[in-house]
Amino acid sequence: MPEGGTQESENAVVWTEDAQALLKKVPFFIRKNVEKEAEDYARQNASGKVDAGVIARIKSLKTDRSEESASETSSAEESAPSPAASQAVSGYKPASSASETPVEEVMPGARSVSAKTGEGDSPASAFSLSRDFSSFSLFRLDPAWRKLHPTEIGHGKKEFHEIVKSYSNQISVYSYCLVGLHGTGDLLLWRTGTSLEVLQEMTGKMLSTFFGRYLLTEKNYMGYLTQQNSRSIFTPSKSRFIHVKPVVMTRDWHQLAPFIREVIERESREIASRFPGVRLTTMASYGLDESDYVMVLESDSPELLVQFNDAFQGAQIYRYIDDSQRGITAISRSMSDILDLLGG
Repeated sequence: MPEGGTQESENAVVWTEDAQALLKKVPFFIRKNVEKEAEDYARQNASGKVDAGVIARIKSLKTDRSEESASETSSAEESAPSPAASQAVSGYKPASSASETPVEEVMPGARSVSAKTGEGDSPASAFSLSRDFSSFSLFRLDPAWRKLHPTEIGHGKKEFHEIVKSYSNQISVYSYCLVGLHGTGDLLLWRTGTSLEVLQEMTGKMLSTFFGRYLLTEKNYMGYLTQQNSRSIFTPSKSRFIHVKPVVMTRDWHQLAPFIREVIERESREIASRFPGVRLTTMASYGLDESDYVMVLESDSPELLVQFNDAFQGAQIYRYIDDSQRGITAISRSMSDILDLLGG
């Protein structure tokens, strides 16, 4: 870019001071691309000059292309619905194993897909969208539980397990054990259903049992997924390990231009595609919880979970994530096995 608005060659482009000032506000990792596109635009329009209007024009063109692409995708899904189309709208795809489908939507893509789906719909079509609400509840067991008489412990386990099973026709429940893995909790329940009221009712009954009196709720993350024209409850994969992390985006992220966020999200999706052994699900959380999203990683390999998180720390999107929020890792086990591991 010529400094001070002077030409260095016949094909050089003059930059005004206001255009240079706008360019400096563009993140450095895409600055070169924006600079090249601005100069190409100036040459094609025979102006030979880049001013603030050219930069604004490029931003407008990128935004229009993004909206047209989203509109075409939505139209295609409405005219020819298919399982793949429903998965694209919902932001996730159920898989029977982690190796089948590695990448769902990378945050914050899932939120933008859900938002665009709802914003352009008519009131009638909005009712065709079903939402699967998910709750991740981390419980810590009071050590006093292990000092009880074996008869009381046996009764407590049975009563608690029966309450969980009694909701199986309304809520999908997946249990994970953190004993020896995480100091703040012992039991993680991933529950998914279409009603927050039922989730709340189930929690109340679980904590009212004899075993529930010894459970302390350490963390609780809420999120939701959307699936068009279906009431089927979202099903996690049958992976051995799970990593759950709340994602809080900084204010700087929301102040970025849409086309800049698009470039950053594209890089994140490319990084995620390198890990076919990891299934990523991003659940919208803003409005239900303190976080913007809940990121869920499922895999049969704990090493892959470490590598996946390490790769994302080098991504540009990580600059806009509040790193004070830490995730938790747990091992998938049946409820009866977990209750036995908890002692008694």
